[in-house]
Amino acid sequence: MTTQQPQPSIVDDLTDPDIIGPAGPDAKIGREAFGLLLLSFGVLGGLGALGALHWVAGLSAALIGLCASGVVVRRNSKQRWQQDAGAMVAFAAYAGQTALLFYLLQPLGWLAVSALGIAAGLWLSSDEGA
Repeated sequence: MTTQQPQPSIVDDLTDPDIIGPAGPDAKIGREAFGLLLLSFGVLGGLGALGALHWVAGLSAALIGLCASGVVVRRNSKQRWQQDAGAMVAFAAYAGQTALLFYLLQPLGWLAVSALGIAAGLWLSSDEGA
């Protein structure tokens, strides 16, 4: 009795690296560039849709996104100038959001100022601030 060898399928042929070719650095850069392009169009579409609902919603989403990206850059950067740039972006976005809230409804602006005080108090009283 002889055992029958399984026949390679078409899917196995497509995943063979010899057929496709090695993915070099150019393929990785192209993939990342295309991913960033899709990400920017997605964010632009989301902000546009929120702005179509109400201008405050679109502007608030943009400022919150800027603040979050400033915090992420500040935490993940090793060079001092990058940390400073992240802190400036986060502060400017938070200040813009607070000014927008004061313009929209004064108690919301004071709520934003209070939230900043709470966050600063928590940061100073924790061990991570040192």
